Amino acid sequence: MSAERLRVAMLTLYPRDPSRIAGGVRAVAYNLAQGLGRYPDLELHVAHCHGDIQRDETARAGDVTIHYLAPARRLRMLPNMTAGIGRLRRFLRELAPDVVHAHVAPFAVAAARYPTVYTIHGLAGEEARSYTSSLFDRLRYGLYAYYDRRALRQARELVAISQYVMDAYGGRTSARWQRIDNPLTDDFFQAAALAPERPNLVLFAGSITEVKDLETLIAAIALVKQTMPAVQLHLAGRVTSAEYQERLLAQVRSLDLEGNVTFRGLLDRGELLQAYAECALVALPSRQENAPMAVIEAMAVGKPVAATRVGGVPELVREGETGHLVEPGDPEGLAEAMLDLLRAPERRVEMGQRAQALARERFALDAIAGRYRALYYRVAGREVP
Repeated sequence: MSAERLRVAMLTLYPRDPSRIAGGVRAVAYNLAQGLGRYPDLELHVAHCHGDIQRDETARAGDVTIHYLAPARRLRMLPNMTAGIGRLRRFLRELAPDVVHAHVAPFAVAAARYPTVYTIHGLAGEEARSYTSSLFDRLRYGLYAYYDRRALRQARELVAISQYVMDAYGGRTSARWQRIDNPLTDDFFQAAALAPERPNLVLFAGSITEVKDLETLIAAIALVKQTMPAVQLHLAGRVTSAEYQERLLAQVRSLDLEGNVTFRGLLDRGELLQAYAECALVALPSRQENAPMAVIEAMAVGKPVAATRVGGVPELVREGETGHLVEPGDPEGLAEAMLDLLRAPERRVEMGQRAQALARERFALDAIAGRYRALYYRVAGREVP
């Protein structure tokens, strides 16, 4: 174990290119590493072990060391993250950290022999219900749920990024809980100045995946178009399934929305900030969420949100104050919520201002990094210097 600086191993999904971040876990890990890297008493090592890495590489970002680790060759049915468990165990033996911070369940299992903090970003069992289109998906999420149960039993400290997680998991573990919000970097709070608002533009920011239920959003846009023909929907995010995207494109064609819906792909950071600045509102039609970064980012930019009342979303969106909440799978309700915001520019601004004030209170990077630092020391059994 390290004798002076606290050696922390963060096992997570981490962006290969920080200017182009795909997925909430990667965004949280990147943001948190920026905050923790400011503490000279921490020796932070971030480990990303995933099938997108073909050979081991090491990079530096300021005072943070990032390890891109290639997992062992795997069977096709094994998720990338589970295939990396053995590689991460070897990495931890070589590093000998004082504390491990895991952000996904299989990585928490890999850290079983070390003092471990496990941040829960999603409910595996709930998310699995949205991925039923193939046998592979069912097997993949069933295996992930198994590792999720093991991680709950093994971790010393659990971090919930929403009360929703604590309520769902609280009776299934004897570990100690902490409630710590996701962190956000300062550039989101300043993004509104990057571009003027386009008053007819709705933005979805997130992975193009089944759990987001983009069919409902596209159907809702078709309803909005009946009243507001110039409405625009931009879908910004990586495509995780070409088959799913083709279904969405077919829906767009069938509803005569080719001139209203744009698939923008995965945006780089500058493009994403500008997209938030330009939109009138952010829509999130998901079937399942925990504490979605798209909502947190929208709040920080000062944009109201129309979202589904699922998971931890009601802890972020205050109905009638910072946006609107609707039931999942309800295109009529979502269309009504979006129209209410699109028709009322002054109220949109007021909602956005309230959302941004709440975001400053809850998601400031320095405060959240400080809470994690204190937690690391406690788990390691050392006094905070």
